[in-house]
Amino acid sequence: MQLARKIAVSVILLGTCMGAQATLVTSDPGTGSTTVFTATGNNGFGDPGPVVVDGITWTGSPQVTYGDAGYGLGSNGSWNWGWVATNNGDGSITADLGGGFSFVGGLINYSVQGGSPDGSDPLIQALAADMSVLESYNLWTDAPIVTAGSNGAEFRGISRASSDIYYLRLVGAYSIIHSLEVGAAAVPEPATLALMGLGIAGLGFARKKTQA
Repeated sequence: MQLARKIAVSVILLGTCMGAQATLVTSDPGTGSTTVFTATGNNGFGDPGPVVVDGITWTGSPQVTYGDAGYGLGSNGSWNWGWVATNNGDGSITADLGGGFSFVGGLINYSVQGGSPDGSDPLIQALAADMSVLESYNLWTDAPIVTAGSNGAEFRGISRASSDIYYLRLVGAYSIIHSLEVGAAAVPEPATLALMGLGIAGLGFARKKTQA
């Protein structure tokens, strides 16, 4: 009976770990490689790209904009330097990360008008190599960003157990990003889950051997 309980607990723990393979991150882990956007001017209005900003290739739908001109975010303040943005309440911008990573994030903000997102709800998404959506989080309901004044932002990101994130996408609410960070994620690796699975199998084998 005790062994059966141990197996049951192990199965629950394994399920918990597997469920935690993707995480919305709300603080900068400080362990990745960071690009801070410093482009000047007021560029890309009406241009879907691709455009390269400080070494990162971006595309937009319907456009990707970047620069250091004034960019208003309603009650979340405004930016006047180093930003890449949708400039559209329902549009999106997508960054090509140049390879596969298990973590991506950055300093992000979006526009709020009258206590609601200015346009569609702001989303942060991690995309696979084929640009299919691996993870998507609503930054209005899951982890709201509240700032005021000039050049305010909060860190938001996505981590996964495997290095299969090739693109970062921001959607809606005139979303804006000031810095982009990529790296490794602090979540259970597949090898860890496999070892746990072997441990559970071993418990089952021991039980059978005892009963033989």
